Amino acid sequence: MTLPRSLVLAVMLVISISVYALQPGDSIPSFSVASGTGQILIRDDLRERKTLLFFEDRSSMSVNEDLKDYINSLSLDREEVMAVIVVNCSDVGLLKKIWQERLIEYSRKMGMPVYGDWNGNMTDNFRYRGKSSSFLIVNEDGKVIYTRDGTVPSSEFAAITSLIE
Repeated sequence: MTLPRSLVLAVMLVISISVYALQPGDSIPSFSVASGTGQILIRDDLRERKTLLFFEDRSSMSVNEDLKDYINSLSLDREEVMAVIVVNCSDVGLLKKIWQERLIEYSRKMGMPVYGDWNGNMTDNFRYRGKSSSFLIVNEDGKVIYTRDGTVPSSEFAAITSLIE
């Protein structure tokens, strides 16, 4: 019995997505990242509040600026909802000091804390791929409730709002 090629490709796509990216229902793995000022953020800091997590490669930092602006326009209780940006800085090498300053500047510009994944552990643990941008919503128990790779379309902003309010 031969399976149709389209079915085989669809199964391979589902398997590859689940192997590479966190999906709704997954617990977020351990991580430790540091801001440009040296402030550390770990998984346990996200407990007991919803977290909006932008993970970006240095080349894709502007991908979801519309969503970041939208989130900043909401009247969110910062004790209940936290929004953070993490930038993959694992390949900056001798330019670390420059990138620490860039993260500080970007944090001011975006109105959100920005952290660097300086050793690549978060990139690996979260199974992020290459030069991409990802957005996650994590609930109070550390479980992913929403995920999107690439640009989040504005048509999804209302659904995101309902998940965090």
